Amino acid sequence: MLAETVYNIAIHLSQEEQEKLYAMLSKKMNHHSLSKPKSKKLLSDKEAIDYLLKNIFHKKNQFV
Repeated sequence: MLAETVYNIAIHLSQEEQEKLYAMLSKKMNHHSLSKPKSKKLLSDKEAIDYLLKNIFHKKNQFV
């Protein structure tokens, strides 16, 4: 079942039934599972330059 289908059904419930549904979902759902995944740490300018010099512009791949 899709969330959109459940939503379409839930909006047609009475206010009292919507509150009951919300209470049941709140108990069942893990609030941490709804949180946004942590993004990777961005490189500093120095780290980015060091990476480029080491991996891209080293002598083996030196462009003339």
